[in-house]
Amino acid sequence: MKPRPMPEQPANHAYLRAACAILEALSGALPEGLSNADLARITQCSRPQVTRLCAALAQYGWVEKLPSERFRITARFARLALRVMASFEQAQARLADLQRNYTLPTL
Repeated sequence: MKPRPMPEQPANHAYLRAACAILEALSGALPEGLSNADLARITQCSRPQVTRLCAALAQYGWVEKLPSERFRITARFARLALRVMASFEQAQARLADLQRNYTLPTL
């Protein structure tokens, strides 16, 4: 049975877009992380929204709050990125094998 598509929910999409923007901003700010104000400016979110999103991301282990009150991305995010890269490398190797095995010889 085919899953039903989720209804369009712009408010949820905006929340998700903002969370992704925070992760993208933090991915380039290691090891010191970014302040709430920096994240608000970069993502064009309000400071309270940044605080809520970072708290939610921290609950899932994607972001951590430093003693300096700055936020930074966690090693969990790096492990995910490494798994994705490894999957791409495996796919690339598999495609190369398929190409070698199914390329017609030139006459």
